[in-house]
Amino acid sequence: MLQGIIGAFGVRVPVSYFMSLRPNPSLFEIGLATPMSSIVQLILYLGFMAILKRREKQ
Repeated sequence: MLQGIIGAFGVRVPVSYFMSLRPNPSLFEIGLATPMSSIVQLILYLGFMAILKRREKQ
């Protein structure tokens, strides 16, 4: 659940806001915030799983 909040409010909202501030923003550029958020959420998930596996081995 925390990864979803980080992805939405930590990545998607700021990236879409900053993309809209650029001169002549297009909907495509603003929409790139969604895949960027998904990539960050995937990295967080994989990192968490790696930490859990490392703890499990100890």
